[in-house]
Amino acid sequence: PEVAVPDRVSINIDLQPRKTFTAAELDGPGCIRHLFVVSGGHPNSQKTPPDRHAKSRKVVIRIYFDDEEIPYVESPVGDFFGVMHGQDWYPIDNHYLSIKAWNGYNCYFPMPFARNARIEFEASDEQSFVILEADWDRYPEPEMEEKSRFCARWCREMPTQRYGEDFLMLDAEGPGRLLGFVYGVRLLDDADRWSHGGADNIYLDGESPHPAYLRGIGGEDTFGEGYGGALHPPETHHYAAMPYYVHEDVSQARVAHRVVGYRFFEHDVIPFRESIHMRFGCMSNDICSTVYWYQEQPVRPFFRMPD
Repeated sequence: PEVAVPDRVSINIDLQPRKTFTAAELDGPGCIRHLFVVSGGHPNSQKTPPDRHAKSRKVVIRIYFDDEEIPYVESPVGDFFGVMHGQDWYPIDNHYLSIKAWNGYNCYFPMPFARNARIEFEASDEQSFVILEADWDRYPEPEMEEKSRFCARWCREMPTQRYGEDFLMLDAEGPGRLLGFVYGVRLLDDADRWSHGGADNIYLDGESPHPAYLRGIGGEDTFGEGYGGALHPPETHHYAAMPYYVHEDVSQARVAHRVVGYRFFEHDVIPFRESIHMRFGCMSNDICSTVYWYQEQPVRPFFRMPD
């Protein structure tokens, strides 16, 4: 729309164990432009910041649009912002995500809505807190022509299958477009490198007259890296990188990797008309992902969030 009125919601929340709190209710039409979140243990703790914060999977974020009962966004808070494996933080600086020291989570995904938007947080069995700042545009026009809605889903499987069924990341109906994903692996299987299990496999419009299949090579190639995913300095770039890469001593002859990579499709857009199905080749490891996409149809679940 030609006319947009900037607005902002700011709130500090003490989350009680096993409770859900509605942090923001926005009347449409409008579009969320930026979310800033700090999440962790109770803020009155006297511990130093590295110890004070709870792990980033202790709080779940859900975002609903236009009175739909199924959330368009559902993920642990950290994983939604690209911080995987329950870590508190590591630096990410790209077009869509910006992660600062000690849980300063930022995202810049445009999230349009016609009637309303609702942001909720659910706590685990521990008392937690959330600081939320949502910057959004209010549109004075009574109706919005934009049909696409932002979607994000977290998945995790442990262990996945070695050279078997690929790890499921996304299953959705079109029309829409894939925006990107964050992918995390914790090595459990020492039979081969994590990256030799395969890469991204994206199936587009399988029931249509013009289906397409995009197949990656090795796991590390998906994120613009090379040489088998064995040694990488953590780094962050505009559209593809591996911002988290550590070696863990697991009391074996060789250390185990714990890695995170991201890939965003902005100049190489991946649209789909009927459907999209996405998997990642794998060894028998602990794997998680958060996928971001837009679609016009109401979102449908394909992964059940664990307790």
